[in-house]
Amino acid sequence: MKKVLGLVISNRKLGNSEILVKEIMSNIPEECTRELIRLTDLDIKPCRACYRCLQPGESCAIKDDFNFVIERIREADALIIGVPVYFLGPHGYYKMLTDRLVGAQNYVHHTKGKPCVIVMPYGSMGWEGYSKAASLVFPKLLRMKLVDCWLVHSTLPGESLLSPKNISYAKALGRELFNEREYQAGSRECPVCGSDLFRFLNDHQVECPICGARGILKNNGSLDFSDSDYNRFSDQNMDEHFNNWLLEMKERFRAQKEYLKEVQKSYRDQSWWIKPLR
Repeated sequence: MKKVLGLVISNRKLGNSEILVKEIMSNIPEECTRELIRLTDLDIKPCRACYRCLQPGESCAIKDDFNFVIERIREADALIIGVPVYFLGPHGYYKMLTDRLVGAQNYVHHTKGKPCVIVMPYGSMGWEGYSKAASLVFPKLLRMKLVDCWLVHSTLPGESLLSPKNISYAKALGRELFNEREYQAGSRECPVCGSDLFRFLNDHQVECPICGARGILKNNGSLDFSDSDYNRFSDQNMDEHFNNWLLEMKERFRAQKEYLKEVQKSYRDQSWWIKPLR
């Protein structure tokens, strides 16, 4: 039997993130088990860049709830993420979770190709900011199949499902979760990853800051990525980054550790830290 995991990244009980995830999950026609995790109820600490998780078979050394979350994602056959927009970007806990995927290569043989839906409620028109682009990184690192990244304008708790159009679309996402549906980028989005942000380079070149693909901005305002041959999320480039470059940096650090300590030494006594009184 298939297992579907809903990951709700919001403190607001029965808020738009939660009810949209539940509406999608409740309309999956296949027989499946359903699980929900409210990420904000868990203890997720910042990555400390120890690189232990780069070693094959090693889990994250930090004693918090990350290993619980990643294990549930690995076990699931599909992932539904509900994450609200906070000040132009996704909820900070989502970024915290994404930053913990330094050891993504240890998980991808469980997650590669599995469907993932991201639904992002936002309250103020025009304040979506970089939310969509930032939200794509997590499923891309796990090499999941993006079914959709749906931004939903809904300000008040529960308001998202006052719209019959939103209800209909959520039902469709549930029905089509396990079929061949895959996200199709719009004309003003990166055709490689779906990001809606671009970096402008020289000679009318544009670069997607998420996947690194490069294209041309034509005089009529359209984007042409037909000659792009780079995607940082391709299997080859992901393997190169995680299995080679990061491990090489770890060995380089070991080789230069004592020298680097000397560089740091003169700053050790500059202890101007302050903390609140407890």
